[in-house]
Amino acid sequence: MVLPVLVALGGLVKVRYSHTLVDSQIFRLHYRWTSAFCFISCALVTATSYVGETIQCLEGQRDAPKPINTYCWISSTFTINSTGLAAGVGLYDPRYHQKRVHAYYQWVASVLFLQGCLFYLPHMIWKFYEGKQVDHLLQDLNKNLFDDDAEKKKTNIVSYLKLSSGLNIHYSVGYFLCEALNLVNVVGQMFLMDAFLGGFFMKYGSKAISFLAADDAKRNDALLETFPRITKCIFHTFGASGAIQKKDVLCVLPQNIINEKIFLVMWFWFIILTILTILQLAWRLVVFYSPSLRIRLLEHRALMNFSPRTEHAVRRMHLGDYCLLDGIGRNLGTLNFKAVLQGYTEASEEIDDVPSAPSLGAYRTFTTPNEPDTLPRKRPLYQDTTL
Repeated sequence: MVLPVLVALGGLVKVRYSHTLVDSQIFRLHYRWTSAFCFISCALVTATSYVGETIQCLEGQRDAPKPINTYCWISSTFTINSTGLAAGVGLYDPRYHQKRVHAYYQWVASVLFLQGCLFYLPHMIWKFYEGKQVDHLLQDLNKNLFDDDAEKKKTNIVSYLKLSSGLNIHYSVGYFLCEALNLVNVVGQMFLMDAFLGGFFMKYGSKAISFLAADDAKRNDALLETFPRITKCIFHTFGASGAIQKKDVLCVLPQNIINEKIFLVMWFWFIILTILTILQLAWRLVVFYSPSLRIRLLEHRALMNFSPRTEHAVRRMHLGDYCLLDGIGRNLGTLNFKAVLQGYTEASEEIDDVPSAPSLGAYRTFTTPNEPDTLPRKRPLYQDTTL
């Protein structure tokens, strides 16, 4: 039952060579690898209910009846701040012990599934916002090695870049905001997991490292502290005379053996992913504000040294136009991308040759009587029909 689910989830991380890429590798770490990790972890946690018991309580020296197991599972269990061999359990005295309730284990699978959906959300937003613009411009040029209409398609790409010059700022802004949303998402999920685990997630990984480095006498296992394997549960029943009887039972949580490993890997991965995403955003800002760096990046993508004409064309390119051109180059082969750059260089010279409108300060409505009128005049829109 679980195997088909894992095979289906494998489609999230498989390499698709004919797929049009409109995002960075760091972006794909969020919605492919991290989402797949969350969904696979959800499937593993769910599978424990089919492989073995999710909870097994002991009443004295014998197994507790099924109603007690069910009650302790749905109403949560707790541990106390006891030490020694009976760490976390033992006789509970409210005057000396603090109780810590564990109710998260009922929701681990649901929370992992929600995490996978949240990591996929920025990709869905960007995919909807981008609207397959790059894919439409490529016209399957990146999918066919031998295309009889390749020259025509490259001409169409250049024509679009020429006609939309300066109108693609929304492309760069939208992509940057979705990358920033990735950072907000991963940091927000760290706080979400910290609240979900009762304030133990933020220091979970660092405590685990400290546990490995500490002396045997001073060790405090953070894994058992966060995900205890033996907990306590109080079950009340009615006796023969109608008096309420309290049963203090011990409960074994086999699922926490999987949970502790999942959230430990998640802690380290979230830290790495946060650092990589911050560096990616910083790099993106440097690229946005450095025309010279954009020239070097396009040279690297095209595997060529730009001529002064091409450098001039790229330097004058609007930021949105550059992001769109970079997205096209990410999917095109080197030879095709070189042809597009050459065509755009020639098209940009045509754009530069178009006379721009005079500035506001240089505009004069009337000329002096002795000064020749040098401003071009257009034909009146309406003919004078007065008699």
